[in-house]
Amino acid sequence: MDENHKSQRKNWDFIIGIMLVLFGGLRLYNTSQHGFEWGYKPIFIIAFILYGGYLIFRHFQNSSKK
Repeated sequence: MDENHKSQRKNWDFIIGIMLVLFGGLRLYNTSQHGFEWGYKPIFIIAFILYGGYLIFRHFQNSSKK
């Protein structure tokens, strides 16, 4: 049961990582099209994109260990 729970968690982390990268990238692109200014919003978006990339990277690192 515990192994099944971990597998589901890994899949959800992977899906969430993809969504963070996609939606964060689109939002950052949209922000850059309407007068880009470095403030807390673009930095916050970049942090979400990096975290999404980390989740995707961790998913593939754990997949190769099986």
